[in-house]
Amino acid sequence: MSFTSVQNGRVSDSRSLTPICSVPPVKEKEPPDPNKADPRLTLNRALIYERRLPGDAYITGHVQRLQHGYYSNDAVSDEDAKHVDFLAIAFTFHSPHTTTHRIKSATISVSVHGNRDLSSSKLYPHGYPPGNPRFLMHAPHLIYGSVSPETMEWTFSLAGSLGISEMPVSASVIPSGSLNGRYKRYEMMRIQGSARTLKHPAGREFDVQAGKIVWSMEENNVQRSGLPREFTFVMLVQKPSTNSKISLSIDVDPVIDAMIGSYPSLLLKLPEYQPLPRRGVNFQQEVGQRFEPVDPVRGFNFAELGSMFDEYIAMPGRKFSRQVC
Repeated sequence: MSFTSVQNGRVSDSRSLTPICSVPPVKEKEPPDPNKADPRLTLNRALIYERRLPGDAYITGHVQRLQHGYYSNDAVSDEDAKHVDFLAIAFTFHSPHTTTHRIKSATISVSVHGNRDLSSSKLYPHGYPPGNPRFLMHAPHLIYGSVSPETMEWTFSLAGSLGISEMPVSASVIPSGSLNGRYKRYEMMRIQGSARTLKHPAGREFDVQAGKIVWSMEENNVQRSGLPREFTFVMLVQKPSTNSKISLSIDVDPVIDAMIGSYPSLLLKLPEYQPLPRRGVNFQQEVGQRFEPVDPVRGFNFAELGSMFDEYIAMPGRKFSRQVC
């Protein structure tokens, strides 16, 4: 229905008087983060972890990226971390007989060790003994994932440090035997990481807070699809000084499916299934893709990363994250 009105001798139609809503301006697309890992720059670098397992399974890990810098932000009340290294470790879980010997779950422990003979630092009087490094940040924190039976492609949901996680809305997975045709949260493949105190054999007073990171990985118990074959985890290592003599240790505890049940842990402890001796991480050098821009003296400020820290991991397939607007 329309109405007419007479104004100044003119007849107007109410339809012409209807205000036109202004179209909101289109937001400019943000430029891509140049510091995210570029697949074109990913090389097969020296292994720091290598282990053969039953069923011809193999687990390897190598340093993909190691860059020096610092962490400084006026929004936090903590002291600036003057000596920080960004470390990315790429893992490969290679199981050629996935139907009979898939890797169902695994626990990855990464610890950083220092030299306690170094002089004490006034900047770090609490939290960990002087002369010992610690993990300032790590990623991922929490991931849920699934494999599409149509495309055999992984889809992941990153919870990030905000502690928010949702189901991968882009996954079209309809498992057989499910009552409602949808996955529940506990039926997703999940990865969770946490920083922990590194215990010292000399006593509690020598323990290092946040000196260890543990990631637990569990397969989707409905799909029985195993774990992702390749992935990269990242961390920020805070050092007491630029030339600190620190070392990194990695321990991977896998659970491998057998014809009946899983391989017993006693079997995996046999000498032929222990990690091979490999050279550790050299924290004095830089490896892989550089961060920009870089201060000529202090290096890159990792507090000014253009994306959430969890966005710097690498997982196969697709991934997305939920952020608070």
